[in-house]
Amino acid sequence: MMLATVVLLAITMLSPHATLPRRVFDWFFVLDITQSMNVRDYTLDGKSISRLEFSKRAMREALRDLPCGSTVALGMFTERGTQNIVRPLEVCAHFSSLDQTIDHMDWRMAWAADSFITHGVFSAVDLTAKLGPDTRLAFFTDAHQAPPANPDYLPQFEGKIGEVEGVLVGTGKEELSRIPKLDEHDNIIGYWELEEVMRFATFGIMTSKSVAEMESDMEVEESGVHNRNAPHGRNPAEDTKANLSGLDEKTLKHLAEVTGLNYERLNSLHGFARDATATTMASWRSGKTDLRPWFALPALLLILAFFMPPRFFDFVQQHLRFKKK
Repeated sequence: MMLATVVLLAITMLSPHATLPRRVFDWFFVLDITQSMNVRDYTLDGKSISRLEFSKRAMREALRDLPCGSTVALGMFTERGTQNIVRPLEVCAHFSSLDQTIDHMDWRMAWAADSFITHGVFSAVDLTAKLGPDTRLAFFTDAHQAPPANPDYLPQFEGKIGEVEGVLVGTGKEELSRIPKLDEHDNIIGYWELEEVMRFATFGIMTSKSVAEMESDMEVEESGVHNRNAPHGRNPAEDTKANLSGLDEKTLKHLAEVTGLNYERLNSLHGFARDATATTMASWRSGKTDLRPWFALPALLLILAFFMPPRFFDFVQQHLRFKKK
């Protein structure tokens, strides 16, 4: 037994590998970095934690569970679009780089303050398709819209439903919370007030209907400026809770239905890791497989057997004879 153990350990030290077919996962993790994600409505280890931080930890947890051979790309969303910041990298060879990049994703990286979530999801789906046919999308967001959306001017999904698989991950609680202002150390120094945020839906793209209205309605208000020319259009509906934020599940479920993605609510750190390694999200391909565990484990069992007392083997032998009878 000891001779066999030495042989097995010697083979293990040579780091044997083989090219074998195996189940792997290809993901594009996208994180919403708009300011509503700073709302601290999660609790972890007895402390309040922001949607942004909780999402990052869930992503890092999934990264640890993905098997070697899997790839992960990273992206961020703000304003109207999703930007790919890290091209697909193999998770084992580049684990440290991916983990640290996720950890350093920050709300300060936002290139604009607006949050048009429908545009962001559609652009993320388009980017995912370009990363590879087996790449899945995981989009972390609370779906907070800022400024409020005008349903007449929302974009239409132009892709093929279900062509890109993945999940929209809803973050935060549905209950509305105040959106905090943070200093350079992420300490809360105040909260956004209603007067400080855009509370009217932007007018959007001009349509034939709006042109007809402009041609037929030449009345001018006493101020000399007609409401139709205002950024928010004629007779705007005011959002009196524009400075508050809660998980908008209705919007995310609608976007999931339109695009063919799944919708899951982020309730625990391990919840997304289970979704990320689900069989339905896997792909099979040949890859370099480490064979060391296949030699090291038998060597460990032989060492344990070598030091077992003789009566243990007598007991096993008697038990096997009893079973035969």
